[in-house]
Amino acid sequence: MSKKNVMGLILFGFLVMGGLFTAVHYMTNIEPNTEIEQIQKNIAKNDNSSNYTVDSETLESDPQIALGSNQGNEQKDTISPAKVPESDSVKIDDAIINDQKASDTDNTNETINKDQGEKLVGAGDNLEASDTNGISNPGETVNDPQITETPDLDINLADNGDSQVTSSNIKDLNTEDTLGSSVLTAPDLELIYNCNEVNYQAYIPKTIYDSKIETMLDIDNPTLSIKAEAAILFDAKTKEVLFYKNPIDAVFPASTVKLLTCLVTLEWCNETEEVTIGEEINMIASDSSEANIKVGQVLTIRNLLEGMLLPSGNDAAYAAAAYVGRKSLNNINAKKEDAIIEFTRLMNVKAKSLGVKNSVFKTPDGYDALGQYTTAYDMGLIGLAAMENQVILEISQKSRSRNVFPSGEDITWENTNSLINSGKAKYYSKATGLKTGTSTMAGRCLIASAKDNNKEVLCVILNSSSSGRYDDAIELLKYGLR
Repeated sequence: MSKKNVMGLILFGFLVMGGLFTAVHYMTNIEPNTEIEQIQKNIAKNDNSSNYTVDSETLESDPQIALGSNQGNEQKDTISPAKVPESDSVKIDDAIINDQKASDTDNTNETINKDQGEKLVGAGDNLEASDTNGISNPGETVNDPQITETPDLDINLADNGDSQVTSSNIKDLNTEDTLGSSVLTAPDLELIYNCNEVNYQAYIPKTIYDSKIETMLDIDNPTLSIKAEAAILFDAKTKEVLFYKNPIDAVFPASTVKLLTCLVTLEWCNETEEVTIGEEINMIASDSSEANIKVGQVLTIRNLLEGMLLPSGNDAAYAAAAYVGRKSLNNINAKKEDAIIEFTRLMNVKAKSLGVKNSVFKTPDGYDALGQYTTAYDMGLIGLAAMENQVILEISQKSRSRNVFPSGEDITWENTNSLINSGKAKYYSKATGLKTGTSTMAGRCLIASAKDNNKEVLCVILNSSSSGRYDDAIELLKYGLR
């Protein structure tokens, strides 16, 4: 090849390489398509992010989207739907949903575990002990409107338009047995400190009036002047009803429930069993009547029974309930809340076995609680069973009792039942027991028994006044014994 041809090929090569270089430079300097790039970025962002925003209009139409469901089993239900924050948008990633659920649980637990130093005047048995010391205005009922508000007690269903639970739709449910049934969605151990803040009627189903109750109440009802809202009189031997007033109206039981607590405790325990008192006694409301037992003390079951029946100690009731609840769960290390809930389950099972049909029991001490209610007829059945229990009958006949605990403490308790104490104006010599009760919503209550020769009777007085409950009881007992 000639020298001229070689130089031509070299020149051609340079031209080709220059063209390629120019083309590459041009391609690398073209501006990207911003629209396509933005779409791609949006897709990537949506694929990789679990956080997104919902506007306030969407939240108002469906708050469950933002905060998750509050539905659960009967023991874990919350009382009202979670509130939607007032901000324009709400992030709803998994963490926030979990935080909301945890917050709901914490609010319920906070209500249960009230600081004992915080004085809440309202629904408790705080007036039990004062009966033995005398009360001014004895005819005045206990429904005191001046009640301290309980913080974080967000359970006013009446004012909450989002609530799915109303008085009407519960009462319309047709159920064969209301005792412990799922129609009651109130959380367990939700104590009522201010009855003006809760729609407690929403948790009381329609009363059952079956053929057995109808037959029991098919009597020539005598005309007696009874002031209590509800009352009933039984022949203790024949179990016949001798008188009634509003016998199946839903009312609150207060500490008369402790008769049932004692019955369950004696089914599970011997009197001599020893119980070390734990933190469960701090679960009682701060205005409760107490036996003044302390954490770390050791009491026998007999001590706890006397602490419940004489000074009406809510602390003794919770100590017994926690002990029996752990026995039933077969777990001595069970949490106090779980043990108490298990015990209340046993209470309802026991009540049902006695023929109780229009009651639900939520607390071992009878303190007013959401979803807890009873009737005079039902409490009469429980009272009759208590009369047949010699331990309960023996204790409830005492005007006072000295107890020496296994841990060494020495204490004397006085009976809150004035019918039993000969030093009281309302003493009735034929009375044999059984139990008083006092709360804001229950009023002054009394289950009283009496005996004369071969006759034995039992009456139930619910929602009366301080002196009225004794006047009503004496009138009924005298009528039944004549």
